[in-house]
Amino acid sequence: MSDMDQSDDDLPEGSILVAQPHPELGEYEPPAPQDWIQDSFDVHPGDHPASFFLGKEFLLWMWWKSETQYGAVELDGLGSVEFWIDDRLQFKTEGDQPQVSDLKGGQPSATAEARSALQAGKIIETARIGMRVGEREYSLSIKGETLEVSGLKLPGEVQDGLDERIFERMFLLDEVVGILDALFFRFIDVRLDPEWQRMALEPMREWVAGQN
Repeated sequence: MSDMDQSDDDLPEGSILVAQPHPELGEYEPPAPQDWIQDSFDVHPGDHPASFFLGKEFLLWMWWKSETQYGAVELDGLGSVEFWIDDRLQFKTEGDQPQVSDLKGGQPSATAEARSALQAGKIIETARIGMRVGEREYSLSIKGETLEVSGLKLPGEVQDGLDERIFERMFLLDEVVGILDALFFRFIDVRLDPEWQRMALEPMREWVAGQN
């Protein structure tokens, strides 16, 4: 069974996908994303129960969106943002002796090897993501299990003046973090929606199988 086939009964205790009791009313209602993020501040990302699957599903969702919906979304405060799988995809099998497939260069997401890896049940371990807002283009790697970002490339435009370059870098860092946050919250909204299976999971399975 893949990560995305888990039912609520299969999820680890405390998973964000399982309804939690309301502290005052005693009713069950799904926590909002900001609630479980706030509750997780003291927990290392790799130790959070949801880290086993959530980040990897996020990367797969981004790949699916980039290929089936042109990877363009409207984000509050940012406008139109494009994103795509850049020049690296790393897959890993589950089990005691995991096997790693590392596809680099060109457009690995468009290769038969990448699609075969998904169809064989391999999980995305790391992906290099390209993003564009306006004329500014970013590139970075995201590790699925912890959502750690590495290898960030900023578009830098200012050439003169130390202060100007510092301010520009601060702005660009703030923008790229804002894009990642907004994309992740967009994914979380979909993932926690009661219609998740119909809206995203089933279409993603069809996409993996090459049916669309």
